[in-house]
Amino acid sequence: MIACSMATQGLTQGLTQGPELSPAPVTKSDKVIPAYHLVHAVLDVAIPRGASKDKILRGTGIFDDSLTMDTRISAKQCIALLSNVRSQCQGNDVSFLIGKSLGGVWLREDIANIKDSQNLEQAIEVLSAIRWESVPLVSFKRFVLQDKYIWVLQDTMGCEKRGSHKLWPFIAQLYLSMLVALLKQWTGTRLPLGFTIDSDRPRNVQDFETYLGLRVTFNAPLMSITLPKSCMTIPFPFADDKTGDAFGEALGETERGLAYQQPQTLLQTSREATSNLSLLDYVRSKTLREPQKGLADLAESLGCSTATLKRKLSDHNYTYRGLSEEARRQQAIVLLALRKLNNEQSASQMAFSDLPNFRRAIKRLTGLTPSELRAR
Repeated sequence: MIACSMATQGLTQGLTQGPELSPAPVTKSDKVIPAYHLVHAVLDVAIPRGASKDKILRGTGIFDDSLTMDTRISAKQCIALLSNVRSQCQGNDVSFLIGKSLGGVWLREDIANIKDSQNLEQAIEVLSAIRWESVPLVSFKRFVLQDKYIWVLQDTMGCEKRGSHKLWPFIAQLYLSMLVALLKQWTGTRLPLGFTIDSDRPRNVQDFETYLGLRVTFNAPLMSITLPKSCMTIPFPFADDKTGDAFGEALGETERGLAYQQPQTLLQTSREATSNLSLLDYVRSKTLREPQKGLADLAESLGCSTATLKRKLSDHNYTYRGLSEEARRQQAIVLLALRKLNNEQSASQMAFSDLPNFRRAIKRLTGLTPSELRAR
């Protein structure tokens, strides 16, 4: 159950393994997300809030009576499920409640192997390695800021960001709430987590404070989590305690062995099973690493035509230009607004050869000049 038994068959759908990435990045249609705990967490929260099971599952291709621990669904199905929840449920705290419920389930079952981790740094590495089992719709890009880390949230599967639905904030809140529950259990305390939210201060600010804590800032340029570096290496209180584990007792010999794999072994197992990147993650990464290359080069690296790649990105509610500019905008904000680098340093990291072009690009991407960004 812990070892990622996700089939790579059907992952590509027109994308083949590129020369620099093996296997191919995961797309919105690939069935890699465990459904059992997610669906039951959703129903446990949604039904008492006035929703019906039939309406929650309508149009998702998910059938409650056939769910097993081995059932996998696609990001497309997962997004449809959460979209139904958002439209059918009463209350502004539904996303937080589902996240907290998922965190509780995971603490008991799916990621009990993290109890072998010695500290938060190691636990996060393991969690990232099984990201399709844990946080499939969100990726977290980590940056170093002096004495703290910042993780910027990114839409990894093309959740709806536009129009009246605006599902992305709902999904981001769900996973932030889940992570807070997990971190509290792993560390035995409430860590000094800080959160920035890239939207105006909401009416239900109390829900954010209840489930995320009091260090929440709204109207920020990025949605992110911050944590002091010192918290990453504090030993877990249960690091060497493997006794009395109800999860372990419930497993067979083979599953128990997988659950107690050392983190590095689990990483290797996971990475052999399927890519740890979604298509959107891959495009963002290539855009920043090789800014001189374009859509045709990217398509070649994926072993597909430019038309196929355009279609795939459209399936994820993105264009290549929109996705690359989003990645560059995020990079500019981190370098200038957060790290406070000067123009020469920032231009070098963003691969600009002259400062006038750099300043024009920053203004176009963010609406602010480099100096205005540093002053934020």
